[in-house]
Amino acid sequence: MRRALPILLALTIAAAACGGSDEGSGNVRGVVSTSPATVDPELLSQFDYDSSAPLDVQEIKSEVKDGAVVHDITYAGPEGRIDAFLITPQGDGPYPAVLFMPGAPGAKYTFYSEAIELAKAGVASLLPSPPYARPPIEDVVVFKPSDKDGIVQEVKEMRRGIDVLVSRPEVDPSRLGYVGFSWGASLGGVLSAVERRVHSFVLQSLVPHLSADMRKLAEEQGVDGDLAAYEEAMQPIDAVNYLPHPAPSAVFLQAGELDTRPSPEDTQEAFAATSDPKKLQMYDTEHELNAQAKADARAWLLERLNAAD
Repeated sequence: MRRALPILLALTIAAAACGGSDEGSGNVRGVVSTSPATVDPELLSQFDYDSSAPLDVQEIKSEVKDGAVVHDITYAGPEGRIDAFLITPQGDGPYPAVLFMPGAPGAKYTFYSEAIELAKAGVASLLPSPPYARPPIEDVVVFKPSDKDGIVQEVKEMRRGIDVLVSRPEVDPSRLGYVGFSWGASLGGVLSAVERRVHSFVLQSLVPHLSADMRKLAEEQGVDGDLAAYEEAMQPIDAVNYLPHPAPSAVFLQAGELDTRPSPEDTQEAFAATSDPKKLQMYDTEHELNAQAKADARAWLLERLNAAD
């Protein structure tokens, strides 16, 4: 089923710049907070993990690529090791940093070019391979309630990625951003309320009700079973439950006007649910976002992270 999911495509970074307010994130290195107070505790507790466990970062190799330093690394995740690219500017820093998460299928290579370009502008990036991109390769979803556990695990791994970034001497932990596309955006909507160390979120083609969308896809593919129970089991990971709570972090939502998953109405619902400060831009495209969206995302991130371009 993995390659048949239309909302789970690994594509290029994109975002937007219109409407809403946008406060600066600051550039002072200091203590970080990880205890959001606004999210339902039952929802929040799903994403608990042992942040004190050793990261055991191991570097396989590093090379200079187009003015950036590409570190091919692995580190200890909540369950097993995670492989990733850590791409940094040349120099000591401290630099702002961005965690990238692709759509599905997607891997650490998906946003490689975008991360190289950000490094040239003075921004570090971490590009982990999601669980479904690491051996043994498995389906993203199997249309069973256990799908929720896999999504919860992925959000925990995203938080572990933030642990990696804040542990690096070349990274400024007070200037952290996140970019997610499609599947990565829908999970990023969850992360925006759960992970308080990140203050700037670019979310492209986010589906607000992943539970309903997955049920619809199962019905379209003739999947047997109690799909009503499946949808109910998946509801605790719907982004719409979390989008009201990122404040004071800023959220950039964007999507294609010709997309059907999410539809423009879905995107408007997500935007209405999202706390301020927020911005929204629609583009004349389908699920794949265009070059203008990519440029808008870069500009917004550089401004939010107080990076020198």
